[in-house]
Amino acid sequence: MAEAGEPYTTPMPQVRPEPPPGPRRVRLIYTALACVGTAVAIVLVFTAFSGDRPGAAPAPLHQGRSAAPSVSASVSASAVPRPVRLPPVPTALTMVVHPGAGTPAGNFVVDRKSGIGYAGFAAPWRTAADPSPFVRAQRAGRALIVSCPMPGAVPEALTAPEAYRTVAARAARWTLRFQPEGGSLAWTASQPLRRGTGWLLGYRVTYRIDGRTHASEAIVAVVGTGRNKPALLFATVPDTTQKLYRDLNMLFWTLRPI
Repeated sequence: MAEAGEPYTTPMPQVRPEPPPGPRRVRLIYTALACVGTAVAIVLVFTAFSGDRPGAAPAPLHQGRSAAPSVSASVSASAVPRPVRLPPVPTALTMVVHPGAGTPAGNFVVDRKSGIGYAGFAAPWRTAADPSPFVRAQRAGRALIVSCPMPGAVPEALTAPEAYRTVAARAARWTLRFQPEGGSLAWTASQPLRRGTGWLLGYRVTYRIDGRTHASEAIVAVVGTGRNKPALLFATVPDTTQKLYRDLNMLFWTLRPI
């Protein structure tokens, strides 16, 4: 007890120093820190690559920007990144005859590897010096005419018109990769070929570029040639060169197996 006149003070409690962590505790601390670091790294990786999709190939119809048809695209029947649902294919729909004189004939294209022949055109069309991976190719700006053996596997029993129509629909879906992005499709033709065995499909793909609505007319023909694979003829013309629409008719009228 304090003497009279002396200030009263409370004794300070004694604090024992914390013993240093043992080896086991140190290992636990470092393990916990390593787990946290790994988790953070995984989150950063998935954040950086969240837009990537494994195995994605060029899509036929994308969203956003537009793309001109490219002759250098791979001739592969592999599936596109996201499925494109086509409208039901009409059983019979006659191709519209486009007005105008069309482009003067330049020559008759003979695609011996594919087994077909069809009209070739003068300027503004130009024959591609290197049509690879196609056999033949003509270009006029974004307008495109190409031919090659049918990409991918083909059913062995391909004789009936209905079978050719089914294969033509699959070929039309494949050709969408050569169309501008963000479009929608409507059929414009579905009929047998004028010469030989096969089927023609026509479609119009509508899309927007720089805020304006545009469309491209296209034809897809699958031609029986007596070989292991039928031939494929594909042509597309954008509305910026509507005077070339008539050339699509001429291709159909002159197409034949050789």
